[in-house]
Amino acid sequence: MGEIKKVVIDTNIFISGFGWKGKPEEILKLLENRRIINFITPDIIEEVRRVISYPKLKFPESLQIKILEFVLFYSEFIEPRKRITLIDEDPNDNKLLECAIEANADCIISGDPHLLRLKKFKDIKIISADEFLKIFSKRGP
Repeated sequence: MGEIKKVVIDTNIFISGFGWKGKPEEILKLLENRRIINFITPDIIEEVRRVISYPKLKFPESLQIKILEFVLFYSEFIEPRKRITLIDEDPNDNKLLECAIEANADCIISGDPHLLRLKKFKDIKIISADEFLKIFSKRGP
């Protein structure tokens, strides 16, 4: 059995996994089966809470609660000690870098072009759900 990967999952992966299934849902199944460990910060959980309630998503309140409970239950909470201001186009994305550094994560899994464009931050890969699954499946069960 390969080592469990330490990851930071972006809000858009949770939204896609619950709302539209596909590759993001496969990531959530890995999380649920404890094959990967996800890290969150108070800022990230606040973003998840805010985004799942967007009217355009039309997520019923029961689904919003389910998503929030899932994220909280299957994630490790940490407090970043360092602020990062690398991403200017969307400063909100910096919180994922802060979390990944604090957690010493292997990668950030995101669908956000601002983050994906970086490809790497320090030793942390920034990859799509599809890329992560390809890498993860090569390592075996």
